[in-house]
Amino acid sequence: MDAVAWSIARSVYPVLAGVAVVGVCLNSLLLLTTIFTKTLRSTSNILIGCCAAFDVMHATGYFIQFPILFSDYYIDSFYCSIMQFVPALGRAGGAVCVLCIGVDRMLVLLMAMRYQHTKRLYFLLCHFFTILLFWAWTVYLMFAFWMKKQQICSMPAPFHGDSLGLWTYSVTGVNILSALVYFITWQVVKRKQISKHHKKIFTSIAIVMIVEVTGWFISSILIDLSKIYVVPERRPPFHYIACLFVNSGIAVKAIVYYTICAEYRHAIRSFLGMKKNRVVSSTTSRTSRADDPNQTSISLGAIKYAQNDNSTQTE
Repeated sequence: MDAVAWSIARSVYPVLAGVAVVGVCLNSLLLLTTIFTKTLRSTSNILIGCCAAFDVMHATGYFIQFPILFSDYYIDSFYCSIMQFVPALGRAGGAVCVLCIGVDRMLVLLMAMRYQHTKRLYFLLCHFFTILLFWAWTVYLMFAFWMKKQQICSMPAPFHGDSLGLWTYSVTGVNILSALVYFITWQVVKRKQISKHHKKIFTSIAIVMIVEVTGWFISSILIDLSKIYVVPERRPPFHYIACLFVNSGIAVKAIVYYTICAEYRHAIRSFLGMKKNRVVSSTTSRTSRADDPNQTSISLGAIKYAQNDNSTQTE
């Protein structure tokens, strides 16, 4: 890079690193809440926790670039690939994990009875196997196209030559498939009569998917445009600017779950030792009873019994 490019990079990097710090903190909170909350043990809850772990892995890749603030930070590609190996796997795993959550929610709505009678471990193994396959593809691209050179150690740096384009297109393809799955599931949600509780859970997950996938698309478009309109010596700073969008989408996941989904809001407050809102708790309790047909029938039975008992006493 030339002097102007280094100046832009040093101006943008602190903002990018700050967003990464927020992402690490909030996703770590979401991960720990999932681990230590016994009620968050469904397949989708476990996958959301895994996504948080992958996002933490991905965000740590930006801290490796801290020396660019003080020097022209070029490093041997071998050492850079080692340092960015885990962050690259985190980005790949996070993209596939979002898809797996969408597939899991779609199966719940389309095959409810069969889903309930299938072991949770079976679904989790299928999802983890899908993630492992994409990880294997990512590792292959890093090793098959590797070249020895001096480079700026950014997160995509382990992908040399054509492998960067192949990996970017692969992640983009996964994101497009995720958007399709969530769109189909949302159409099912609108047509089927499902409880408000489950509808809110799906809505929060869908918003997270939209924010993350939109951030990735914006970042990819900006990077592609920089290849056309920006000379090679000044492209890295524009890559930093582009990465702000995808990292911002990753950072706000926990905020979306906390704001929209009462289940995660109560779990996070409990994990942090915050007092529960009694009004909200009682409202949630009434809502859950109204959503549960068994609880509703029991309540109606109790009311009828009380009415009969009162009429008997009157006679």
